[in-house]
Amino acid sequence: MVQNDLERIKNKFDSVNSKQYWGDDFDVRFYLLSTISNIRNKKILDVGGVICIISSELDKSNFCVNLDLAKEDLKMCKNIFGKSTNIINCSMSEISLKDNSFDYVICANILEIAKFEDVEKKQVIKNNIDKFPTVSKVLDEVSRVLKPNGVLLLTTPNNEYYQSLKLTYDELKLHLKENFGNFSFYFYNTLPGSKSQNRKLNMKNVLPKIKSKIYSREKILKSLLSIDKGKNHNSVSFFVKAKKSHN
Repeated sequence: MVQNDLERIKNKFDSVNSKQYWGDDFDVRFYLLSTISNIRNKKILDVGGVICIISSELDKSNFCVNLDLAKEDLKMCKNIFGKSTNIINCSMSEISLKDNSFDYVICANILEIAKFEDVEKKQVIKNNIDKFPTVSKVLDEVSRVLKPNGVLLLTTPNNEYYQSLKLTYDELKLHLKENFGNFSFYFYNTLPGSKSQNRKLNMKNVLPKIKSKIYSREKILKSLLSIDKGKNHNSVSFFVKAKKSHN
């Protein structure tokens, strides 16, 4: 992903809803976009895709569906991107689509919303590692609509970093194992620094921007990814690639 790609995506946000911009020019979702740019001739579902930024960036040879519960966002998406965008208005925990339909499902910073719903509704199942029924249901639905050997691409913030109501390392792994026996787990942005009210003072935000003066965006995005070697409190986000089994 080159600098021109960044500007193009920012312009898309401005044309639809600038308030929904991801906030960080090196957000994990930019890494996600770099990994899916070469996918061709596949059926792809973007769960919680809101204003269709990710869907609109996929190659036109793919059949892409943008799923969200927010009708107004979907209307804006359709008005801007037109016939090239397929939208569906439904809940991520009750996906109104057929079994074994998609080669890829994308869940970009959406699973934490399911956890928040469970906490708000006091539906948390307390244990050594807390379980969240809505999170389980979302992943169950994702697995259902994926074809055998279909792939889930998931990003979500790391609660150990944000200290709020995001998913922890243990929680996310627990819920993934319920539906996906085969998955690769990564940390994203483990650079030194801590969460700061002023992003300009946080080295996790500052260092990638400094490096961008020397290195390509693609190289920096790849460098921010590190393989799972056990719980890491310092990563900003998680990136997961999970494959549905034949069963």
